[in-house]
Amino acid sequence: MKGNPEERAIILAQYVLEHNATVRSAAKKFGVSKSTVHKDIVKIADAFRSKNNSFLSGGALV
Repeated sequence: MKGNPEERAIILAQYVLEHNATVRSAAKKFGVSKSTVHKDIVKIADAFRSKNNSFLSGGALV
C-alpha cells in the first residue's frame, strides 16, 4: 500500500474497526507488515487520545 502514511494509517484503522480485523489479517489484506499495521493504529490511537485529553482539559477539538 503506497501513498501518504497518514492516509494509510486512517485506512488501516478504519478497516480494523469496521471489520473487527486482527493486525495479521489487516496486514495481509493491504500487503503491509504486521508492524506497519500496529504502528499506524498506535499513531491513530495516540492522536485520538491527544485530542480527547485536550477536550477534557478545556481545549477545543479541531
